[in-house]
Amino acid sequence: MPSQAEVARYLQGALLLAKGDASGIRLFDLSIEGFWRSFSAALIAAPAYLVVLIDRFNLVGWPENLLGSLTVETIAYGCGWVAFPIAAIFLTRVLGLSGRYVPLIVAGNWSAVLQIGLYTAVLLGSLVLPQDLRAVLVLAVTIAVLVYQWFVIRSALETSSGIAFGLLVVDALLSMTVSRAVGALLQPA
Repeated sequence: MPSQAEVARYLQGALLLAKGDASGIRLFDLSIEGFWRSFSAALIAAPAYLVVLIDRFNLVGWPENLLGSLTVETIAYGCGWVAFPIAAIFLTRVLGLSGRYVPLIVAGNWSAVLQIGLYTAVLLGSLVLPQDLRAVLVLAVTIAVLVYQWFVIRSALETSSGIAFGLLVVDALLSMTVSRAVGALLQPA
């Protein structure tokens, strides 16, 4: 687990990327050790994800088997953090970008903390808004997060906008697949 100072530096790098400054990549530990430690971002973001999950339960209804649902959601959360990195191993090789694989995953992991944090802040802040306005705000933030994620991919891989967009689509499709699989597991038999 990185120290507090390291986490602060990595989040500063993610914030620079959010501002459109590709030099934020230089604030990450791009070593193999830094690669593995970047997955601690999942633990840092987990409390915010729990808030998102509670919000979803409030919207669609609380499950009868809360413990079972939380177990499945926890497994899905973990799968969500490893699905794209696994796919990216093959995709970066095919694209001739395997030398930039570690920066891609490290930057993506630390940037995800900001993404989840922003999404959670908007969910909480919009609780007082009418449902229609809240939905529009959440959609706007989702689009902003996708643009940010595209920029992170492009900057980390030092590649074209088109390749970054393609990888963003792959990541989004993997996320939707994991989400649907979870939904299927949570459906009553």
